[in-house]
Amino acid sequence: MRPFVTTDGLLGRRLVVLIEQPCWLLNTPVQDAWEGEAASFIHAARREQLVRCAIELIAEVGPAKASTVRIAERAGVSRGVLTYHFRDRAELIEQVVRSVYDLGLEFLGPRMGAAASPREALLTFIGGSVELYVAHPTEMAALGKIYSDKDGVPRAGHHRHTREMADLAAGLRAGQEQGQFRAFDVEVMCATVRGALDAALAHIAGGGSVEPYASELQTLFDLATTATPTAPRGD
Repeated sequence: MRPFVTTDGLLGRRLVVLIEQPCWLLNTPVQDAWEGEAASFIHAARREQLVRCAIELIAEVGPAKASTVRIAERAGVSRGVLTYHFRDRAELIEQVVRSVYDLGLEFLGPRMGAAASPREALLTFIGGSVELYVAHPTEMAALGKIYSDKDGVPRAGHHRHTREMADLAAGLRAGQEQGQFRAFDVEVMCATVRGALDAALAHIAGGGSVEPYASELQTLFDLATTATPTAPRGD
């Protein structure tokens, strides 16, 4: 039998289906390659399943109560299977954080890349972030609890958060250099944007609507950052 690999589901999970293969392919490099590819797909699919179950459980009960045993039970596997794929709980938690940031990048990346100016990029980031919170509440809840729980991971020192803030700062500086943004302290503005988005997440998690929240935030930061045209001096 040789593995035939197909893709199914929105998350791109790979399914391995066994079909008959010619006997002359048995124990050949071709068969070994097929089996290796199938094993790799199975491994990736299992890790994805475990991360998804960890996200759901952490969103429900927080990281402190999301033990490896409970995560494995949710996935329908033994704890040994979980520890085969993840060295320890800390590695799994880190993968959850990475997964949520990757989701955000996938959601916002194309929009940010299409922005024609730093101003447009800032407004896209703010509005798109609020839409992300609505589209993926479970993932955002899990990340928020990981960052806020004493048994979680501090956000301030995490490299993905640091990178996000650095990218935001770079965009603000670019806007200043191009004359689109006024002179302001970039670090303070970054912290203010992040704080406003944290409040937006709490608003959405509490059942609030995207609008007018998102558009009001965009207007607020547009007014806060846009350079004021210098009035012509009279003779």
